[in-house]
Amino acid sequence: MSRLAFVCAVFVLSLTCVASTSAQQKIPGNRGFEFVAKPYATGEERQAQPDLWIHEVRFKTMRMIETEVTDPKTGTKRPELFYYLVYNAVNREIESRTDNTDTVPVNPYDKDPVPNLFVPKFTLVSTDNGVRRVVEDAVVPEAQAAIERREGLKLVNSVQAVRRVTDAAPSDDDQAEGFNGVVIFRGVDPATDYFTVFLTGFSNGYKLVKGPVTYDELKQLAESKRLAVNDQIWDGTAEGDWRAAAQVGDLFSKNELPPPNAAAGQWFYTQAPDRADENVTTWRKTLVQKYWRPGDEFQQNEREIRAQGEPRWIYRPEDVVTGTAAAVETAGR
Repeated sequence: MSRLAFVCAVFVLSLTCVASTSAQQKIPGNRGFEFVAKPYATGEERQAQPDLWIHEVRFKTMRMIETEVTDPKTGTKRPELFYYLVYNAVNREIESRTDNTDTVPVNPYDKDPVPNLFVPKFTLVSTDNGVRRVVEDAVVPEAQAAIERREGLKLVNSVQAVRRVTDAAPSDDDQAEGFNGVVIFRGVDPATDYFTVFLTGFSNGYKLVKGPVTYDELKQLAESKRLAVNDQIWDGTAEGDWRAAAQVGDLFSKNELPPPNAAAGQWFYTQAPDRADENVTTWRKTLVQKYWRPGDEFQQNEREIRAQGEPRWIYRPEDVVTGTAAAVETAGR
């Protein structure tokens, strides 16, 4: 059985249980959740996706734990070192401007008949010496129990966390109920110095993307009307951001000049669902946090792990194996 099928089966069988008080807890002050990623969305994102939801995510520092786990082949126990991340998630309202004019649509969007599901996915990517290694989160009950004892919290793993998305809590509601979860990574290369953790599923935000293409190809798409003024454009750099095509250089205005990095950029552009074809790729709104561990592969210690910068929301391809995913991870978008 595939992991997705297993996740869905668990959700169907335990839908009435996942909202129990053991998994949904009020945030009792800080309690070590020192990193906070607030819900964030641009006006363009909200306009393109009226049903957009985003969780506020609080998490502790990345930690390590060594505990004995049972070898499924031999039945014997042996010590193993795990990286883990404890988080708290609450669905929050996204700040937006209220339109009180007569331009508000008379016929609002119908609600999706399928309930919104929270299905998290966690990935650790290391990039030491130009080599990209991908480690997916693991469900290890023995390690999870040891982490719960250490943290003094009841935690859910990535399968147990699957649930219906609750109604969004006001941004100023400090008593909003959320749930505490744990991400476990096993088999992280002991020589890893630089790594990034990607947390997907905390938002239903997505983009249908094509590229990379050159800027000249973008101009040809605009001239042939295969690129619309409100399609989103990204130049593939860490400094750039997704912008409406009408705001990018001379794509739709002869009075403007091309962007300074037009020739060197690797450009990506979005397509509306009604114009999408089999060549688009789906990019998901993803939370990213970078880390640095200035130690060696011997006597690994969690105190060596240091966060680099603040957590950020980006869009990232669903297929983490492709070269496009690697380029996005490097650029941080």
